[in-house]
Amino acid sequence: MSSWVSCQKIVFNLHKAYQMNKKLDLLNFNYSVDQTPDEIINVAEKIVEANPEVILILDHKPHPWALLQVIIPLLEKEKQKPRFVFHVFGDFTLYYSHWDRLGSLLEGYSVDFIVASHRQKHLIDKFLPETTRSFVCPFPVDKNEFSFNEGVRKLQRKEWGLKEDELAFVFTGRLSRQKRTHTLLRAFTEFIKKTGTDKVHLYLYGNTDHIGDQFVGKWEMEGEYFRKINKIYKSLPLPVQKKIHFMGGVPNAELRGVYQGADMLVNLSVHNDEDYGMSVAEAQCSGMPSILTDWGGLASFEHKDLPGATRFIPVKIGTKSKLIDYTGVLQSFEEALQKGHFKNRELIAQKAINRFGVEACSLIITNILNTEATAFTKFSRFFDRVLERYSMTGTPYITETKNINNLYREIYSSYVRDH
Repeated sequence: MSSWVSCQKIVFNLHKAYQMNKKLDLLNFNYSVDQTPDEIINVAEKIVEANPEVILILDHKPHPWALLQVIIPLLEKEKQKPRFVFHVFGDFTLYYSHWDRLGSLLEGYSVDFIVASHRQKHLIDKFLPETTRSFVCPFPVDKNEFSFNEGVRKLQRKEWGLKEDELAFVFTGRLSRQKRTHTLLRAFTEFIKKTGTDKVHLYLYGNTDHIGDQFVGKWEMEGEYFRKINKIYKSLPLPVQKKIHFMGGVPNAELRGVYQGADMLVNLSVHNDEDYGMSVAEAQCSGMPSILTDWGGLASFEHKDLPGATRFIPVKIGTKSKLIDYTGVLQSFEEALQKGHFKNRELIAQKAINRFGVEACSLIITNILNTEATAFTKFSRFFDRVLERYSMTGTPYITETKNINNLYREIYSSYVRDH
C-alpha cells in the first residue's frame, strides 16, 4: 500500500472501477516495497500460472520493473503474450532509468498507458513511441463517500462555529513548498487587510513535509517548512491569526464533512507531480467550487457550463521557479467574497460525479480495453535525451547558476496553458 494516503484511495477506487465490469475475471496480486526477491518471484510465478490476457498495474510504487523483469522471461518461456496496461501516476518523471529498463523488456508486447488528465497525457506522449497510445481516465471518486448533502453541511458549519454569512475557504493535502502553502497564507492575509472583512476563515487540513522543490534545486531539512509556515503565521496580526485554522492530518472519512461545510477549495499547487488532484475531485463531487492554479492536472477540473464554479490562477515557468499570478489569487478571493455562498452546489456535485465517479471511469476503462492495443517498440528519442541528462547529474533541470533549464521547460511546458 502506498505511503501517500491519496494514492491508497486512488488504487482502491480504480479497483472498484474494474470490478464494475462483470465481463472481467479479475485476479488480484500484491506487489509491495516490503516483499523480498523470493516473494516477488513467487508472485510472478502465480501470475504467469494464471495465464492472463491482460496484466494491469494499478499503483505507482514500487515501480513495476522489479516485478516484470521476473514475469516477462517466464511469459516467454510459456509462450504467453498478454497485454500490459499501466496506470501512470505523476511521478513518471522520477523513474526514467526504471522505465528504460522496462522498455527493453516490453518490446513486441501490446502496451497501453492510462493517465489521469489531458495535460499529463501531453507530457507522457513526449516519451512514448509514436505507435503507443496513451488514454485519459480520471482517478475515480466513490459517490457513496463524496456527494452533496445539505444536512452534513449544516452539521460541519455548526462544529466550526460559523455563522450563516461567513465564508469558509479550505485546503486539504500536504502543507509544502510545492503546494505553495506560504503563498496561500500571505494571499489570504492580504485579502483580509485589503477588504477589511471579518466574515472569512481559512481551514488547512494536512501536515507539513520537507520535500522542498528538488526538481528546481530547492532542498529542505526535516521541519524546515513547518518553521517557515509557523514564522509567517506568528507574524500576522492576532485578528488574522484567528481566521486561519491549522487542523492537521485527518482520516479521509472526515473530509466528507469538511468539503460540505466549506464554501471554496483553494489549491495553489505547482508541484511537478501534479498530474491530477484527488482532493479537488472529491471536493467537486461534494459540490464545492474551487480556486486552482492553472497547472498540470488541476486544469481538468473546469466546468465551462457552470460559471464561477472554478477559478483558475495563471502560472508560468520563471527563471528559478514556477510563478503564480499573485494578483489573480487576490482577485479570486475577492470575487468569492462578493458573490457569497455558491448556489449551484448540487449541480456541481452531479456534473463532477458524472465525470470523475467510479461508474464513469469504469466505462472509460471498458472502452480502453475494447480498443486493440499496439505493439510497444521503445521510448522516444526525447526520452533518451532526458535519460542521458538524468543519468549524468543529480540536478538535471537546473543550470550551474540554479536557473531552470530548457530541458525542464520542454517537459513541463505540457503543464501550462497554451503549451
